[in-house]
Amino acid sequence: MDTPQGAAELAESLLPPLRNRWLHTQAVVARAQEASPAVPEEDRDLLGAAAWLHDLSYAPELSEYLGQHDPSFTLRTYTHLMPNSETRTRAAVDRVLRGPEHSQDGPDTAHGPGRASDLERSQNSHN
Repeated sequence: MDTPQGAAELAESLLPPLRNRWLHTQAVVARAQEASPAVPEEDRDLLGAAAWLHDLSYAPELSEYLGQHDPSFTLRTYTHLMPNSETRTRAAVDRVLRGPEHSQDGPDTAHGPGRASDLERSQNSHN
């Protein structure tokens, strides 16, 4: 299941009984397809697969197995796996917003040259 097609097949095998969740997943996939031109070509399959799989933990077959039925178990078990997620997410969003031409219309535009954003100040205060 290393392709968006495999991810779609897995999602389709588990989510349709959760009607609203399945409809939501299909809408997310449609939005991911719309956004894919803004994503580097080598990341487009990952975007597609992530769109199909993002809500899979709601499937009863997986939620029990993963411990999703118990929020404290989920936090104890999984939060340590994402220590750099904020940094990685910000970098990914910056790549999409800045684009290859590095225009002046991007995440730093509102802050003006040389001014740190609130997020950057917050990150620096925690380091």
